[in-house]
Amino acid sequence: MEVKEMLFKIRKVFLYSLIIASVYGFLETLVIVFGFRIFYPVLNLFDYFPFSEVHLHPEGRISSVSYEPPFLAIYLISIAGWMFSYILTNKKPTKFLPAIAVLLLTYFSGSRTGLIVIFFQLLIFAIFLYKDIRFKTYIKKALIGFAVIFAVLLAFNGEKVIKSVAAKMESLDFKNNLTKSVSNQSRFGIQYASIQVFKENPVAGVGFGQQAYHNRTHYPGWATKNNYEFKLYYKNKKEKTFPPGYNLYTRLLAETGFVGFMLFLLLLYFSLRETIIIMKNTQNEEKILTIIILITLIGLYINWLQIDTFRMYVVWLCLAILIQLRYKLKALKNEQ
Repeated sequence: MEVKEMLFKIRKVFLYSLIIASVYGFLETLVIVFGFRIFYPVLNLFDYFPFSEVHLHPEGRISSVSYEPPFLAIYLISIAGWMFSYILTNKKPTKFLPAIAVLLLTYFSGSRTGLIVIFFQLLIFAIFLYKDIRFKTYIKKALIGFAVIFAVLLAFNGEKVIKSVAAKMESLDFKNNLTKSVSNQSRFGIQYASIQVFKENPVAGVGFGQQAYHNRTHYPGWATKNNYEFKLYYKNKKEKTFPPGYNLYTRLLAETGFVGFMLFLLLLYFSLRETIIIMKNTQNEEKILTIIILITLIGLYINWLQIDTFRMYVVWLCLAILIQLRYKLKALKNEQ
């Protein structure tokens, strides 16, 4: 595929998926967040789709067509850079809608990781926009637009808006939430156990895929105390699924030791380095594609701090595109 074809075709697929996720998420928000139960029968129509099953999250968070809010956050992190890029390539006013949809879905998902990572991705994208004189005004207009929308929301329902924002800010306080949130206790407790396994096997680790067998003897008391998740899932011998590691980096430290961990970090480093090099030596669609890849890879690499699976498909898609861009750039240099 040519670079322009890669950019437009892949992005269009992500856009179509976002449209479906946004329609579901909008209806879900009306029902869960704003209490408009009248829309539930409409939302329930998604049960007829083969890939979705309507399920309302009990804590007032949306998950759209994904199983639960954290998985919605992973999806949004994966497509954020692609959706932001419409601002660079389209001339119609609708070019802002994909980015707005990503931000709204992230906010109402209630995912702490999603809020932090996508905000960081947006910040990186804003830096690129501000450096280009053609788009510098967008930053100013976006800030003004956000201020106007926030002011309107305050005028209509100020108390609810303030409480909602305060709740989101409080959710980002990981230190205090460690004693209040069972999921945080489990997450950090299992990561702590992985570090202890690494300390016992620092060079080559305990073997790929063996983390769960060794972690179980290192779960700290502060994580397991009054924590139903360990009793129901992680320490339950009748449970068939393996306990998650909740962090790919600590998992690799435990399973592959310092050697495997450093090899993996080198892969991440060279992928980001190569992206920046290609970005500096290309223009037009090639440059936009490298900006997307940089934003996407950074977001997903950060997200690996709270998930331990390699099944982050967009990472490997971006690396495949990066290899293709690198090949095309070398071929172009050889022709010159």
